[in-house]
Amino acid sequence: MKNSKNDKTILVVDDDVMNLKVARFILEQADYSVITVASGMECLMTLKSEQVDLILLDVEMPIMNGLQTLERIREYREYEKIPVMFLTADASKDTVMNAGKLEVAGYVKKPYVPQELLERIEKIFE
Repeated sequence: MKNSKNDKTILVVDDDVMNLKVARFILEQADYSVITVASGMECLMTLKSEQVDLILLDVEMPIMNGLQTLERIREYREYEKIPVMFLTADASKDTVMNAGKLEVAGYVKKPYVPQELLERIEKIFE
């Protein structure tokens, strides 16, 4: 359901409830519609039922991490155009290299500065 003046829906995927609450608050203050889920599997299920314009994806999650989730997303043709930005406390060279292979729109290091997050999102939507 798109009800923001921005008409953009962002799916936030993170296994930490507080991170989801903070992201929702920041994004809704900027007039985005926000859907939050706590796992890679929930992300994949949500994509089947919701139209999203951007996915903010945590890298470190149990069962299916962010890289594995993104690999699964990219297997579906209907989702290949959805930009994905990683939210991560892990900015190691390996993570960045692997993310690049999967066509990531960028990443924001956690804990993130709200203004930096919003600026990066705006660049994606330009």
